[in-house]
Formats: sequence, C-alpha cells, structure tokens
Amino acid sequence: MAVYVVGDFLRETRLRKGYTQEEVSYGICTPASLSRIENGMQKPGRLILEKLFERLGTENNLFNSFVSKEEMELYSAIQSLIRDITDEDVTKLEEHISVVEKLAANASELEHQCLYFAKGELARQKEKDYSKAMELYMKAIHITLPNFDGKKPLRNNLLTFDEIMIINSIAILYSNDERTIMNAIHLDMWLKEYLENKIVDGKMKTAKYPMILYNLSCWFDDEKCYKEVLNIADQGVDFCIQYGNLAFFPLLILNKGVALAELNQISEAEKYLHQAITILSAVKREDLVETVIDWCRLSYKIDFNNRQL
Repeated sequence: MAVYVVGDFLRETRLRKGYTQEEVSYGICTPASLSRIENGMQKPGRLILEKLFERLGTENNLFNSFVSKEEMELYSAIQSLIRDITDEDVTKLEEHISVVEKLAANASELEHQCLYFAKGELARQKEKDYSKAMELYMKAIHITLPNFDGKKPLRNNLLTFDEIMIINSIAILYSNDERTIMNAIHLDMWLKEYLENKIVDGKMKTAKYPMILYNLSCWFDDEKCYKEVLNIADQGVDFCIQYGNLAFFPLLILNKGVALAELNQISEAEKYLHQAITILSAVKREDLVETVIDWCRLSYKIDFNNRQL
C-alpha cells in the first residue's frame, strides 16, 4: 500500500489536474515555498495547507500540520469566525473578531483575510454600512487575489473557499442596488461555474453551491428573467436532494414555484408553492410561511389558508 506524506499528495494532485505551482500557490505562498513543501523540505502551516488543498479543488481530510500551539489556537478561532459568518450570528461574530485580532497580532496577511471578511460582514449585517463593508471585502480579497477589481471575474484563477465566500458577499452588496444587480449576477455565475467545474464533492461545496444558486434565482427574479430562475432553481433543488442540503431546499422550491407562476403555469406553480410552505412549516420557519401564504393570495389568487399543510 502506498504511503503518502503531504508534499507527495499535493504534487500528485496538482500534476493530475494539470495546474502549475504558480496557479496553486498564487496569493497563498510563493511558488518556491510550494516546491519545498512538495519536496518535503518545508512543513506548511495548517491554514496554508488548507488553502492549497482548496485551490486544488478538494478539502484537506487527510493531513494535519500545526507548527505550534499558537497556530492551532489561531486556526481554531478562524474556523469559529467562518461558522459565525455562515450562520449570520452577529453576536458571536463580534466576540470572535476580538479573539482573532489578539491571536493574529503577529500573524501573516493570510491569517488576516478572514478577519477583514468578518469585519465586512459585521458592517453589512449589523451596521448596514455598505461602503465600509465593500472596503473591507476588497481588503480581504486583495490579500490573495490582488488583481480582482470587484466586478470582472478572474476565470483563469483558482479559488479557495474563503475567496468564494468573499466574492459572493461582494455580489450581495451589488444586488442591493438595481443599477448594479448585473454585477452581482456576473460574479455569482462565475462562482457557480467554478464550483461545477473545479471543485470535487465535499461538505464545503454542499454548503456553498445551493447558496450561490439561491442567490442567482433571486436576482434573476428581480430582473424578471423567469426562465433563468426556473432553470437555476431546478439545478439547486436537484443538488439539495442529492446531497441533503436542507437549508436552501425549501427556498429553492419556493423560487421554482414563483418562476412557474410568473410563466403562467399556475397549476404547476401551486404544487411547488404548497411543497415549499409545507417544508418551511416543518423546519419551523413560520415567519416565512405566513409571508409566502399572503404573497400567493395577493399575487396569484392562490389561497393556502383553507388547506391542511
């Protein structure tokens, strides 16, 4: 049985995918550092190792590499920040930002990327200061993608999951203004295609791909592009069924029903809207249930109040 060390595995995976050392290491470490890691001459830090694996389109489930107790503590704190961002837990986000700031005082810029991103999320979600949020997002993304202008996709670059999350947040900011919503669509279409073509199946793809599709279905709806909404929502529903993502499953079914209603396929729309209401009720999203029921009645004369859900 073959026995791999981390450098062997990185090199074999990179060569199998046809990537250069420059493509994989860009913004994370120097190509010379990656060469030394692949040759077993340099031990990578945990965060660098994770980002290199992500650039290769996979997740690091095989190797751990902590160079010190301090690095392990910082890595753990950064993971807490990422969970807070995903859960949109503003209270915990504030607490963990303070922790990471102290632990990252003497760390490299790569360790600061998630910190800037978290501060941007705080500015967007709590302070509603979108200009400040954009400034922080761009500061974060420029650590590893210095050529990204915030609008034009860099289709030749490999991405980490943090980069995907930051770009998606930039797109969300654009979606708040009808004058820039096409910027949002272009960015998330880039992320959609990247996740489809570059990322192998894993828990991060299972979490992020439906989110990207849900955003796109909402933004195409804003632009009244209902055939696109239907296509995107269908892809999302199928993916959620295959990989068990319950967070976005009812929302994508809802958007599918909306698209069908707008395309005047009322009978089919009613079926999917009813499914969405039932699932939302089952997962205790009563706030959304009432909103959807009222919207169906007012917009399409579909009355779910007298039905057993």
